[in-house]
Amino acid sequence: MDWNPPFRRPLALPQPWPAAAQAWLRSGASWLHTGLDRGGDQGGDLLAFPAPEILETKWDGQGWISTWQGSPLALSPWDSLQWASQQGLPLIGAATYELACSEAGHAFQPPEAGSLGQRWQGVRNAIRIQGSQAELWSWEPDPDVEALVAPFRTACTLAPPRFGLDPRWDQHRHGRAVSEAQHLIHEGGFYVANLCVPFEGSFSGDEVTLALAGLRRARPPFGAFLPWGKPSLLCLSMERLLARRGARLWTEPIKGSIGLEAPPGSLAADPKERAEHTMIVDLQRNDLGRVSKAGTVAVTQLMAEEEFPTVRHLVSRVESVARPGLRLPELLRALLPGGSVTGAPKHAVCAWLARTEAGPRGFYCGALGWIHPEGDLDLAMPIRTAQLQAGRITYWAGGGITRRSDPGREWDELHLKTKALRQILPS
Repeated sequence: MDWNPPFRRPLALPQPWPAAAQAWLRSGASWLHTGLDRGGDQGGDLLAFPAPEILETKWDGQGWISTWQGSPLALSPWDSLQWASQQGLPLIGAATYELACSEAGHAFQPPEAGSLGQRWQGVRNAIRIQGSQAELWSWEPDPDVEALVAPFRTACTLAPPRFGLDPRWDQHRHGRAVSEAQHLIHEGGFYVANLCVPFEGSFSGDEVTLALAGLRRARPPFGAFLPWGKPSLLCLSMERLLARRGARLWTEPIKGSIGLEAPPGSLAADPKERAEHTMIVDLQRNDLGRVSKAGTVAVTQLMAEEEFPTVRHLVSRVESVARPGLRLPELLRALLPGGSVTGAPKHAVCAWLARTEAGPRGFYCGALGWIHPEGDLDLAMPIRTAQLQAGRITYWAGGGITRRSDPGREWDELHLKTKALRQILPS
């Protein structure tokens, strides 16, 4: 990540990172963390200070209404985002699964009236951390460096987080949904469906403490903490949804999961996991092909087995060269919602998910990351993402259903995927 800000200078942090970020996170700063070097990008952290330039899109019960700094925009959600991205500042934020489905013409469960569909904040000032080096970045002509840095000298005492996570439906109901999906697969309705279940409970303590502990223990390749409060988002994702650097486009779908106790290589050798992953890679190739130069779509990594603190996944990379003149709305409508969290074909499986799942997914499985005014972007797939609001926590988990799926294993996989958050609780 190098946005070439007009003002940048080295910065000596008065406290070790990430403890130094506590005060600013509590005051509303947004934190993006990239922990792996993927696709040629170096890892690091970006702490973006609050700024007045905010794009919000909300559901009014019948459609999406977008505002920029509180003023209405007579544009579709993705066109509103395109407009906001051209106002001269990088954007950090997220969009929901339901908004992505709506923009792509797929079915979705309508959220409650007033629910956020997307929120993006302009970045005027930020701190970039890479290894042991820190820099202050600014898009203001004469930033007040002392005022920006002063909160880092503030010590914070934060209450440890406590929460419960219980699935909204039980194993029997999940088994029925899995069987229904398999019946529809047999009948030719779709090929694979990513069925998800919300886990939820009460939350007490400090959100910042939860974020610091989660990012430290889960070590996610694509982590974030967006302390909005409506809801706040803690993302511990390992999946890149979509990236763009100039004309280069790429996506890194994850499909296939197994516990760490399994022998290395067993995931890639599993026929069910291989079939599931192959179908999603083909879907991503097709989606990229819709917005790319003919003949440029290529799978540059296929089914690499990657290990994370609580699970192993199969990860691929699909790349292409963007079609000349490709606009952000066209790109997002082609790739979102991501195929790894829907299934294939998207239109049919999204319709089934809309009438089957226990509720709207919200920011889970939407998109989260940054967009640069010159068109570059990096969006994570917000799996392993906690949504925190009004003393409650919601954390979805899901898995791909194929004709080879075993309902009991699918239920166990849901609980395996909650370990990334459960391990944060004090013993």
